[in-house]
Amino acid sequence: MSQIKTVKDNASWIITDTTDNSKVGSIVKTPNDKYEVRIKGTGKIFSKHDIVKSFGSELFRERLPYLTEKDDANVVYDYDSCCEPYNKMWYVKFKLPLYTKEKKSKSYYCAGNYLINKKGWQEEFCPKLITLEKYKFHGPFTNVYQMKAFQKKYL
Repeated sequence: MSQIKTVKDNASWIITDTTDNSKVGSIVKTPNDKYEVRIKGTGKIFSKHDIVKSFGSELFRERLPYLTEKDDANVVYDYDSCCEPYNKMWYVKFKLPLYTKEKKSKSYYCAGNYLINKKGWQEEFCPKLITLEKYKFHGPFTNVYQMKAFQKKYL
């Protein structure tokens, strides 16, 4: 029995043996919208219709992306927070998205990713406001990649 794993949506697949998970063959889309099927060293060209007939329409099903859209429940002014935020607000003095973790809390947290200079630059996600008031910082950044790019370029 064999199993087909998608490598690239609607373009390439690997055929594996279900008993030992070893690669048996591959299916690759060619430039002229045909598909080359290679099994145990021999190859043959098929049309999309023939591929669907032989292997099923599951091959051409779109996979879910790795990065899903943001859950609006945990977002404060376009910056992610680590939990459901209450009392969302914008701190004008430092240009920070603030929130509390509970309705009656007096501890404010800053949504997003930050670089904070505490004995060297450290990365933090959703630090307390009091920490940012105490130390030098850069941020907020909407994601880790943006923060790392800034860190690489300027620090």
